Amino acid sequence: MILNRYPDYTKPGFNINAPCPVYRWPNMIIHNKTKNAYYPLHTGPLTIKFTLKGEEYFATKQRSFRVTPSTYLIFNSGQKYSARIQSNETVETISVFFRPQFAEEVLSSLISSEDNILDNEITHPEQPVHFMEILYPHDTVLYPFIFKFRMASKLGYDDNNWLEEEFYMLLKAFLGIHRQVGKEIKRIPAAKKSTKIEIYKRIYRAKDWLDENFSSEVKIEYAAKEACMSPFHFIRLFKNIFNETPYQYITRKRIDKAFDLILRTDMPITEVCFEIGFNSLSSFSWLLKQKYGMSPETMRTSYSMFQRKLAGIKK
Repeated sequence: MILNRYPDYTKPGFNINAPCPVYRWPNMIIHNKTKNAYYPLHTGPLTIKFTLKGEEYFATKQRSFRVTPSTYLIFNSGQKYSARIQSNETVETISVFFRPQFAEEVLSSLISSEDNILDNEITHPEQPVHFMEILYPHDTVLYPFIFKFRMASKLGYDDNNWLEEEFYMLLKAFLGIHRQVGKEIKRIPAAKKSTKIEIYKRIYRAKDWLDENFSSEVKIEYAAKEACMSPFHFIRLFKNIFNETPYQYITRKRIDKAFDLILRTDMPITEVCFEIGFNSLSSFSWLLKQKYGMSPETMRTSYSMFQRKLAGIKK
């Protein structure tokens, strides 16, 4: 089922807390384009939130999230959250809603023995499938599915059999991502699993803060405060989880942003340097050369020459 707008929760008799009340209720996609929208606090099914253009804001009782084209967000079944879009430009989003127990069915199919598969037996895991509710970075694993859903929405292709297969493959792919999250959690030096998970959530919240502020003058103690821990412990745990220090992470984010600005805009190199948070042009040029093997000026010149050659070939 593909919808092109959020359901009207103001209609008489609409139960905002029971969008998927029936076990066999179909999987659903909402492809939404709007400048302003609000959906109040409600209980949802397992959902993945993508933003293709602009920003969408979500809030649970614990925290708030800002989903952009560089991130996506997952809510587990039963989570209460609100959603808001408020923009001068049109915001394009895709929400993927999984019907009840679908995730458990997918996981069961992946862990069933060959005998069970031949006998058509489905054994549901004792525990429901539960994911980390964090902002995941843009990746090449899930986004191909989202662009297929976007195309299907534009063409009016709403075939439930096709969607069922795509949802299965999407969730199978995300289970792989979830497995990687589990590996990151295991790297946290704590005895109890619950403690590891809590630390991971705190570190990830601080990482979200770094993602929001990396182009300004960042002080590690501010990020540590977001994680509710001392700077020393924050740096050590961040390194354990992500295999790089907060400073190394910030530097990498800045260099990646600089690469994009140099190749896609006409912004002067000096302006790019200060735009992404560097105070020294020489340090900025050195770091860029360390990663890409050329200076910012050479990089821009080489890219412009390549574009002209490519344009000549097309003619």
